[in-house]
Amino acid sequence: MNLYHELVIEKLLQRAHSNVHVLTQEHFPGDRSVGGKFGMNSRTITLYIHEIEEQCTELFGSLQYIEQYFQIIFAHELGHAHDPMLEMLADELERCSDSLQSARISLRIEENAWEYARDLLPEVEPFIFQTILDRSLEAYYDALTAHQTGNIA
Repeated sequence: MNLYHELVIEKLLQRAHSNVHVLTQEHFPGDRSVGGKFGMNSRTITLYIHEIEEQCTELFGSLQYIEQYFQIIFAHELGHAHDPMLEMLADELERCSDSLQSARISLRIEENAWEYARDLLPEVEPFIFQTILDRSLEAYYDALTAHQTGNIA
């Protein structure tokens, strides 16, 4: 973890009055491009540096906005950590056998975290934040649209 990451993590933990544990790793250990993950049971946020850089480059064409990107991803994960509805929604999702309802619950979980992140980072350029949020929620909206149009994979 570099000094910038440490400073951002410390600043946002203080701003959020958070005591979650935070780790950084160079790579996500799976095939997907995951920038961050919150472990509910361990109360740990893990940030994946390479994937965050990769996502930033893919979305904006360069690393020009990497500092804001890192802050936004971390704030989003803090949003999961501080979501008072997360445990209930996760339980609902686990018990849910209806794919449309599962898609709605998954979207609600993500929207809650993004709302928290937006409130935590009022100084971040709105265009950058909204672009990341839109890309992040795209798959969730696509899943709902597929249900509404009957194009369920």
